Amino acid sequence: MSTGEVGVDVSDATGSGRAGTPVTAEATAQAEKLMDVLEGFFAAACAQDERLSRRLTVAETIWTAHITDADRSFTIYFDRFPIEFRREADPSAEVLLWGTAQDNVDIWTGHTFLGLSIANRILEYEGPVRKILRIVPMLRPLGHFGNFRELLPKRPS
Repeated sequence: MSTGEVGVDVSDATGSGRAGTPVTAEATAQAEKLMDVLEGFFAAACAQDERLSRRLTVAETIWTAHITDADRSFTIYFDRFPIEFRREADPSAEVLLWGTAQDNVDIWTGHTFLGLSIANRILEYEGPVRKILRIVPMLRPLGHFGNFRELLPKRPS
């Protein structure tokens, strides 16, 4: 049994991620690309639309997402401005989410909604996730600051 930084069991009997999803090279590459896009997105959004970006801090929380099939995590600090993005789990995070790389990509590209993914048990969570859900609509107008198209599968020519 493996325990994460916050004392939460993050493995099953097979030793894979919390949801029992085996780690793959493809998912790891997808997770790295997602984190590249998110890092650029938050930096650009905070620099170019300070008013709307500051409104995101109303969440007053730290969110860590664990990408179960890539053995990767990232943390978004909605408790400060500028909003910080780090490629690591933060043991002080109040909101924790677990999902596959594809589940995370689907949420950030708008193919599915965070609330529905939680309700349908696609993502697992701990903590006051409502703090994140209340600011999700404010992220959409900032979407043009991120190169989220990079995350979409390439269409054959």
